[in-house]
Amino acid sequence: MRILLVNRFFGGKQVPTGRMAEDVAEELIRLGHSVTVLASNGTYIKGGKNPAIEDTETKRRESGLARLTQWAWFWLKAVFGLMFFSWDRCVLLTDPPFLPLAAWLTRPFRSSRRRVYWWTMDIYPEALVAAGMISSGGLPCRSLKVLNELGLSAISGVVVLGARQLARLECYAGWNRSPGFATIVPPWDLRRVVRVENGVNRVLQRHDWAGRNVALYAGNLGEGHLCQEFAEAARWFHGAGREDWIFVFVVQGSGRSSLEEMTADLPNVRVLDYLPEAETSDLLWSATVHLISMKRGWEGVIVPSKLYGALQTSAPILFIGPPDADTAAEVLRLARGATLPPGTSGADVAQKLDELAKPSWRRDPVFDSSGPGRIAELVAR
Repeated sequence: MRILLVNRFFGGKQVPTGRMAEDVAEELIRLGHSVTVLASNGTYIKGGKNPAIEDTETKRRESGLARLTQWAWFWLKAVFGLMFFSWDRCVLLTDPPFLPLAAWLTRPFRSSRRRVYWWTMDIYPEALVAAGMISSGGLPCRSLKVLNELGLSAISGVVVLGARQLARLECYAGWNRSPGFATIVPPWDLRRVVRVENGVNRVLQRHDWAGRNVALYAGNLGEGHLCQEFAEAARWFHGAGREDWIFVFVVQGSGRSSLEEMTADLPNVRVLDYLPEAETSDLLWSATVHLISMKRGWEGVIVPSKLYGALQTSAPILFIGPPDADTAAEVLRLARGATLPPGTSGADVAQKLDELAKPSWRRDPVFDSSGPGRIAELVAR
């Protein structure tokens, strides 16, 4: 079967959507299907070959245009691909947003045997509402939702990241409630995070963190993530004369500059760029507690994938975010840590970190590699 994957990012290790799309492509190829990838650089990779296109830095440098312009250009490429490429099944991701509308526009040009699936990494216009850019009841939001509703009428199924995300989509008019239309497949991280003992951990040794508790936030710090509660906890430890904790943020994203400003005077905070891929295991195993966050209003709009790398270590997880977020439910289901609501005081965050640092909270690593196979099976029916 001929499969077409459409997403602005593909391959590389630092962008989760591109990494997971590559995992699915490799699984489809392993099962004997021919895979074509339409990604940001216009390169198309077909069956049997390594589907990695380019690394994240290359894609970041490819254009100086604003993101909106990049989205519009790639969206037009998606319409072209659906119309003129040879494919039997197509998987549309969510970068850029509203890709399902391309399926609706091109429906008259394809046979009824072709099927299109939508894999919702995040949801628009809900993300714009959560970011405060538009109001939920305003004309822009209602108009953009119409685009999604048109797209939903032209697809055969949806892959969502969690139950809360599914609940948001089920509110759309005309949502297909047929059994099997929507499938929940949580994010994953197939990078094998091997155990690295403290005595040989390159990250701990290079930064002289050995002997201290490390509260680690590793990954994107974007519009949907909060950091103030962690910064206030660091300030509480510093004010109490506690030097046994250090807060490490290995981040990129729109929230980084704000984090740097609010922690500039704190000696127990480090804000670093992403580390080389070869040090991923060292970094994640350096954590005493992994930090994950989400602002109110973003539950179901995004599902942070950083959880699934953290689960491959024995360290517990502290999630600060809405209690009904998919991440909160997963942390509690697996008994892998604790959750706190947004706005929790620095003192209470510090108290929870001290609790999670106890040896009784260490757990066996969890590695789930079933995600790519589940999506490949759904798409290739």
